Amino acid sequence: MNIKNIIFTIALACLSLFQQQTLMAAQKPDHSIKIKSFSKKVPDALDENSGLIYWRGLLWSHNDSGGKAEIYGFNPKKGHIEITIEIENSLNTDWEDIAQDERYIYIAETGNNRGTRTDLQVLRFEKQIISFDAKQKINVEKICFKYADQSDFTDRNLNNEHDCEAIIAHNDTIYLFSKDWVNQTTKVYALPNTPANHVIEAVDSFNVDGLITGADLSDDGKLALVGYKDFEPFICLFQPNAHGWFLKPERYSLPKLMFAQTEGICFAAQNQLLFSCEMTSQFKQQIWKAK
Repeated sequence: MNIKNIIFTIALACLSLFQQQTLMAAQKPDHSIKIKSFSKKVPDALDENSGLIYWRGLLWSHNDSGGKAEIYGFNPKKGHIEITIEIENSLNTDWEDIAQDERYIYIAETGNNRGTRTDLQVLRFEKQIISFDAKQKINVEKICFKYADQSDFTDRNLNNEHDCEAIIAHNDTIYLFSKDWVNQTTKVYALPNTPANHVIEAVDSFNVDGLITGADLSDDGKLALVGYKDFEPFICLFQPNAHGWFLKPERYSLPKLMFAQTEGICFAAQNQLLFSCEMTSQFKQQIWKAK
C-alpha cells in the first residue's frame, strides 16, 4: 500500500474526529485565498458543466440533467473541444460529477434533487478504450446502488438528505459525498466500483455548513470539496501531514464569486486546484485557479 492509500484510508477512518473542528472552522472567519480566472473559454457546449477532471492534458466535463449523454475533453487554454465521447447505452438523467482512478473514468448519475430516485448509478469505462479521435462512441458499465439509510422516497424537492453531486474514486471504491439540503452537512458513502446492485452505507459524515457540489483527491492525498451556501461559493481543503492524518480542514469562502454556481473541482498539472461554474445570469461558464 503506497503512502496515498495509507493517508486516505486513515483519513476516512477518522473523519468523525473532525466533525467538531469542521463546525468551528465554518464559524470562524474564512481563510484567505487567491483566485484568478484560469479559462473564460469553456466551450458553449458546456454551459451547464457539472464535473471536472484533468487527464491527458485536457480538462474533461459534462452537462447535468437534460444534457446530452456525452463527455467532452477540452483544451484548458484555448477552450475548444478536442474529444467528444458519446455514451450509447445510457441517458443523462442527472449527471453530476466525473472522477477517475488509474484504470477507469466514472460518471455520477446521482443527481436526486427531489429525493425520489430509485435508479441511481455510477457509470464507468476503461481509459484504454479511449482514442484520440475527435468523435467517439462507447458503452459503459453500470454500478447501481441505493442508500441503506433511505426508506422514504416522498417528493421533497431541494429538501432531502439523499442528493449527491460529488464523487471520488480510490482503489476499488467510489466515495460519494451527499448534498444534504436539510442539514447542510455531507455524508460519505462507500460504493464498490464493480458493476452490480449495491446497498451502500455511510462511512462517515462531517459538517461543511453548506451544499457540496464537487470533490477531488490529489496524488499526495489532499481532499478538496467545492460547494456553496446562500449562493456564496466555498472550498473545503483537507491537508494530510507526515503522519498520515488530516489536519483541521480549511474552509475558503469566495465572496467575489457571489452567485457563481460552482459545480466541479479537480487537481491538475503541478497540483493546481481548479474549479468551475456553469453559466448563470451573473457568470459565464468558466474555470478558476485557486492558490
